Amino acid sequence: MSLFSAIQGSSNALRVSQTGLQVVGNNIANVNTPGYIRQELIQAPALGYKSGDLIIGQGVQSVGIQQKLDTFVLDRLRQAQSQLSYQEQLSSTNGQVESLLNELTETDFSSNLSRFANSFQDVANQPGSESVRSLAVARGQELASQLRTVSSNVTGIANRNRAELNSAVGDINRLVNSIAKLNQRIVEIEGGSLSNSDAVGLRDERFNALDELSSYVDISVSEEATGAVTVFVGGDYLVANGIPREIKTSIVSKGEDTFLEMRTADTDAPLNLTGGKVKGLFESAQVSSSTGFQSKLDTLAKDIIRVVNRIHSQGQGARGFNSVTSDVSFKIPTDPIEISNPSLDFDNGSFIIKVTDASTGVTKTSDIFVKQQGFSSDTTPRQLADAINAVDGISASITNDGRLEIKSDSQGVRFSFSNDTSGVLSALGINTFFRGDSASTIEVRPDLVADPTQLAISLNGNGNGSDNALKLAEAFTQPNELLGGRSIIGIYESMITDTTREINSQKGITDGVRNFHQTLEAQHLGISGVNLDEEAVKMMLYQRAFQATSKLIATASEMLDTLVNIV
Repeated sequence: MSLFSAIQGSSNALRVSQTGLQVVGNNIANVNTPGYIRQELIQAPALGYKSGDLIIGQGVQSVGIQQKLDTFVLDRLRQAQSQLSYQEQLSSTNGQVESLLNELTETDFSSNLSRFANSFQDVANQPGSESVRSLAVARGQELASQLRTVSSNVTGIANRNRAELNSAVGDINRLVNSIAKLNQRIVEIEGGSLSNSDAVGLRDERFNALDELSSYVDISVSEEATGAVTVFVGGDYLVANGIPREIKTSIVSKGEDTFLEMRTADTDAPLNLTGGKVKGLFESAQVSSSTGFQSKLDTLAKDIIRVVNRIHSQGQGARGFNSVTSDVSFKIPTDPIEISNPSLDFDNGSFIIKVTDASTGVTKTSDIFVKQQGFSSDTTPRQLADAINAVDGISASITNDGRLEIKSDSQGVRFSFSNDTSGVLSALGINTFFRGDSASTIEVRPDLVADPTQLAISLNGNGNGSDNALKLAEAFTQPNELLGGRSIIGIYESMITDTTREINSQKGITDGVRNFHQTLEAQHLGISGVNLDEEAVKMMLYQRAFQATSKLIATASEMLDTLVNIV
């Protein structure tokens, strides 16, 4: 009876060795398969039986096939993957923003600023040359065009990131549904036993889905005793057993900006994201918001518009105006100017209107006072129009669309402006160089483009001198009280320095996260990856065990034949 037991036990050992060789063969076959987790045969002594006072062993048995995983390393690897995807997305967007300004090239923004400033110096040197004036206007157009182009490209980056964000949400929902279905299949196949080998392939598929999901959002994974996993993002779950929970994008308004938020589709609750490509896309989509790069660009454009217009509005061109209309409109002309249009930037002060009669050559000057003290008695648009209207030779009124219009009473009368201590002329868009209020709207005034002789380069009368051109040239490099004692080029260089520093700092963070991810990946592969040398050793061990067991069976069989022949 014991010889039969020996043969039976040895046959179990043969089957275990055969299964072990199959597992080794599967590992070797998948050595180059991405995402494959090394498998290991779990063996245990077979239950023995009692024979008299002895307990006889039944050899070995296969308990199951398990994947070799270190869950702690795997969790840290997924967290690092989320952070790496987040940082890489920011790096990609920062690289696009950095390239927009074309710094260190002949077409960079600082070169255009310098050429624009130098063009006014050329005008000051040759005030009588109409071609030089035209070149100064053209340089202004180039600068404005570049600002509009950069602004448009920033908006394009934001829009592309928003579109990619919506696409990423679709990928997340696909993965969430896939993981939920795999949970169900794994539980059905394994029957709640973690050592069962039937669902190993499905577990590989689920592992790859979880790995891909971790690149989109920062997830934490908890495996249940049944073999199903629960996937969390922050405090909310995305997958619970076989139940998926999809997400959606939601547009939220905050002030003048609109933001995309990630929310659960069933409860509309916002997701608290701390990493992943989606968070990177979400932040990258804000480059065109009031807190992103667009804000810096708009601030620069406003500073250029403000300073150049303040100076330009003080001067006169080769000849005066027959009529001008303000760019700015007023809602209620009888309210104080700062109430009727709160966006205007001007001070308490005055300006001078010079009216010249061409037939006599006589010029008369009139002071126009503007009160801006924060009281209800401050100057209203209607009062401003009435004060100008009282000047002989010209008329002023508020148009139907709320704009200030000034006209000569006859074709032989022309007017110009000077000594505006209030800044109200540039605020209203009268006798200015630029119009617009942001990088996307800045442009040289069309009437100045059509007639460059209106370039206000003189402070002493129409066509007399070029003092104002010198002030315009110096405005880009000299400190200006309107800019808090800074210059336009200084502000631009500060913006570039800050942006470059932020980008380089972010690149450093990305490199650090990438190195950490590579370290964790190496640890994970050391545990879960297929090592051909290790598999070769296992193969020889199973082969030797198979050969020894076969020899044992042959010996037991020979002994059994001998006993039979004796009987």
